[in-house]
Amino acid sequence: MDTFRASVTAVAVASAAVCLVESLVSGTRLRKQMKLLLDAVLAIVILIPFANGSIAFEMPEISDIPQPESNHALEIYNESLSRTAAENIGAVLYEQLGAAGISCGKLDIDVNILAEGSISISRVTVNADDFEAARDIIRNSLGSGTEVIDGSG
Repeated sequence: MDTFRASVTAVAVASAAVCLVESLVSGTRLRKQMKLLLDAVLAIVILIPFANGSIAFEMPEISDIPQPESNHALEIYNESLSRTAAENIGAVLYEQLGAAGISCGKLDIDVNILAEGSISISRVTVNADDFEAARDIIRNSLGSGTEVIDGSG
């Protein structure tokens, strides 16, 4: 710590000397030569502690850095993916029901993301004026194993 403090003090003194000399020779022909010389002195003052090895920076091993819980990020991703999939599937089902002439008030789609990453649609709650026809269209689109529940009552 003392070496670091001494290095910082040396850099501060050298910087002050550079500013002082530059202000004294600012109007003369030696200005450019003095600036070059003083910048070289400042660079040497900065590099001496590193060259002596008294100041060294060690990079930590990546395995030593604590990693955030990846389960939380995976849960957030899966929730977002489920929500987006439900919205997209709902839009398609609304179009299909509308094309069949069925008025649909509400669609609630339960989307599950399985461990291997596949999407499973387990249940659809529909509020439609013709529930049986809506159920048939939904099962034809999503598969016969999809549970379709009447949400009107």
